[in-house]
Amino acid sequence: MTGAADGLVLAGRFGDHLAASGFLDGARHAVVAVSGGVDSMTLFHLLRFPAAAPSLTLHAAHLDHRMRPGSAADAAWLAEVCAGWGVTFHHRTAATAVRTEAEGRELRYGFFAEVAETLGAGTVILTGHTADDQAETVLFRIARGSGPRGLAGIHPGRSPSTVRPLLPFRRAEVEAYAAAHGVPHREDPTNRDPRWTRNRIRHEVLPALEAAVPGAAAALVSLAGTSRVESAALDHLLDERIAALAPAASAPASQPALSFDREALAALPDPLLTVLLRRAATRLGGSPGRAATAALLRFVREAPSGRGVTLEGGVAVEHHLGEIHLRGAVTGEPHTREAPDPETPVPPPPGPSFASPPPLVRVDPPSGRAAFTHGACRVAVSWRSAHRTPPGPARRRIRSESPAARARPPFVAHFAPGDVRFPLDVRPWAPGDRMTLPYGKKKVKKILLEARVPANRREGWPVVADAGGAIVWVPGSAQPARGAGVSLSGEALRLEVRIQS
Repeated sequence: MTGAADGLVLAGRFGDHLAASGFLDGARHAVVAVSGGVDSMTLFHLLRFPAAAPSLTLHAAHLDHRMRPGSAADAAWLAEVCAGWGVTFHHRTAATAVRTEAEGRELRYGFFAEVAETLGAGTVILTGHTADDQAETVLFRIARGSGPRGLAGIHPGRSPSTVRPLLPFRRAEVEAYAAAHGVPHREDPTNRDPRWTRNRIRHEVLPALEAAVPGAAAALVSLAGTSRVESAALDHLLDERIAALAPAASAPASQPALSFDREALAALPDPLLTVLLRRAATRLGGSPGRAATAALLRFVREAPSGRGVTLEGGVAVEHHLGEIHLRGAVTGEPHTREAPDPETPVPPPPGPSFASPPPLVRVDPPSGRAAFTHGACRVAVSWRSAHRTPPGPARRRIRSESPAARARPPFVAHFAPGDVRFPLDVRPWAPGDRMTLPYGKKKVKKILLEARVPANRREGWPVVADAGGAIVWVPGSAQPARGAGVSLSGEALRLEVRIQS
């Protein structure tokens, strides 16, 4: 990297960089994000006057965060500068004062995206981030314990349309160019406010590190580039593995999805499975941090069929009869939202955390009793070994009277060891649960409707699943329990379920 003396030749180097990068190839409009500071105004000047990109129609966009007195005056000043330069100025004032950096960033980029959308296809958003911003970002993420993806820092060209053309250049070069060319700019006093973490890194931590280790800033920028290349290579390899394990989506394009065989996933070592699951969730629009990824890993390895969890970013994950389904909440390209700290570590919670899993009772011969409360239901379970004799027709059916029409007596089923796999789990039903019947599969939700279980009492209604996670009985249903309605004589496990709501 170069020093301040190179500022006077920045224009030529900037033009060469734009041509070599190809960032603006095919672009017709450029929305330059301007704050009024020296970085963004120098970027604007470089594009406007040396005509580094003569085919572009330039627009300026500014969001007033209302974070300090005088911000409205800065916006008015920017409007005057843009008018003098013959550039359209797009401006918005936040409805309420922004209180955090993350909130301000979200509002800014949302506004810039809206402006770009109004201008149509071929529009790019340009920001004034410099190499110093990159070094500060990487240093901050190191301090927060980020992984390789976080250490990639600020991306020079981020899908779908945001470009940082000043990223290879030091702030000193930018300031030297501004001084040499009389670029108008305003210093934001909040940029020196030590209450902001980035300001302390910029004005205290990084200078101290550079003094102790000369060239540290350049090394941090180099680390970002290396991490970006290695992260891209890892993503490519993971995408190939995902394509092999989940060859076809199981949902329409409006809700992209990936489905995996659970045994195939479970055969992978933890390190590989961890990064593969994170990549799969990211492709579907999620942004799982380390704690969420660790919980997802435990879910895949331990959650019984019928369980589900929703990750950060709205990705829904469920285990259904030996398959792990991930469903995205958004459409489009793989998720690329650039959060300030995408991999901030959080101490992992003890045990499985998907998240506060519904309670269950593990039913294992010869006998026992237990209870749980979930949703609208209190469920009491008891079981014991019993000798069954063939009952009359009235007793062969699982009780089918409407649960709403009577005080609920216990529901009883007998399970022969040869007909089902023990232990059994009694747990609340979950959306997506299905029961295999002689004529096919039926959703538990439909079984409850047919049993006339009132809507306000369905939450927490129990189902019984075998050791493989397959549902074998819905208490209160007229549907025969699997393993409970064929060989009714001989030794069996008598399972009794009482439901109060």
